[in-house]
Amino acid sequence: MSRSVGGDELIRLAVARLRAGMLAISFGLVGGSLLAVATIWLLIRGGENVGQHLNLLGNFFLGYSVSWIGVPIGFLWAGLACGLIGWVVGWIYNWMAGRRDTFSG
Repeated sequence: MSRSVGGDELIRLAVARLRAGMLAISFGLVGGSLLAVATIWLLIRGGENVGQHLNLLGNFFLGYSVSWIGVPIGFLWAGLACGLIGWVVGWIYNWMAGRRDTFSG
């Protein structure tokens, strides 16, 4: 015997919750990897004033520079920053999904 489900109930069942911790890990790994790959790419490419603009991240990420030492440091800092962004995105999404019933009147 199946019960009929109303439209509001279907929407509530369809809205998935995000796992903020997993989103933070995903964002952190992607962000850290992108900065590490960008740094390595600039180091391999070489030239004068290597990574002139990317070096400005050293103002925010303590110890980071476009160098081989800067690759793991940048990975960690960018991973932390992007991980925090991912966690906040997941938390806000879950908060808004939980408040949806309040907004629908």
